[in-house]
Amino acid sequence: MRLLASVVGLALLVAQQVVCVTPPPGADSLQACSSVVTRKEVRDLSPEEWSAYSSAVQSAYNDRWIDWFGFLHDRVAGVIHSNAVFLVYHRKMTRDYEQILQQYNPSVAVPFWNTLIDYQNPGGSPVLSDSYFGGNGNAASDNCVTGGIAGSWKLTFPDVHCLRRNFGEADTIKSWYSPEFITSVLQRSTAYSDLRAGLENTIHGLPHLSLGGDMNTMHSPLDPVFWLHHSNIDRLFSQWQAVNPDERTYAYDGTDIKNNAVSLNDHLTSTTTPVYEVMRLGYGSM
Repeated sequence: MRLLASVVGLALLVAQQVVCVTPPPGADSLQACSSVVTRKEVRDLSPEEWSAYSSAVQSAYNDRWIDWFGFLHDRVAGVIHSNAVFLVYHRKMTRDYEQILQQYNPSVAVPFWNTLIDYQNPGGSPVLSDSYFGGNGNAASDNCVTGGIAGSWKLTFPDVHCLRRNFGEADTIKSWYSPEFITSVLQRSTAYSDLRAGLENTIHGLPHLSLGGDMNTMHSPLDPVFWLHHSNIDRLFSQWQAVNPDERTYAYDGTDIKNNAVSLNDHLTSTTTPVYEVMRLGYGSM
């Protein structure tokens, strides 16, 4: 299955010295995908595409896949954040979720939420309206979200509860990082490790904190917004790679949670998948 992340509204072309990175043994054996899914900004989905996506998500909820991914993320959280593994692990996890949804409808792709569109007023985004994913939780009722596709969900991990969000004081969310700031992160990041830190500590972390509730826990995949958020982070990662594919397709440096130097041959946490298998979109299972 070939995965293409749409490029929206960021000028990334900068002068680069081309340094080709030799793919590791095994990477050349990955076959080009025979079919294509394109991840769209969620507001660009047609009514039919949104219906197909939301139906697949509801089926995954019914079969307890939502609880499973919340459990899984919580289980490995300590080793997949604040180190080199962050981008590559979440790329794999988002693709795994997407493949679950495609068991219900092969045409479905996980859309992304381009939070840069809404950075000045995130809480007012249509993405957080009842037409999509619902908004803030009800403070008088355990911060339960009552609208959107998860408004009636009863989740079972780590206990039985509704989907929760808590925007905090005055039921509003302060502004997020601007397009100019994130463009600067992408342009200044000459190494994978720069990009990882630049994205994880800014445009990734703030929405988790701001939405609160389940999103501000390590079982955050319980909130369906999690997947659109990480689809967007992966979009930015793929944009960075596409600026200089000879150098960046297999660019991977930094250290893991134990401060050991990472390698493309490392297996992603709790999987048998080597890192190199997730680096090149359009090949293997990516």
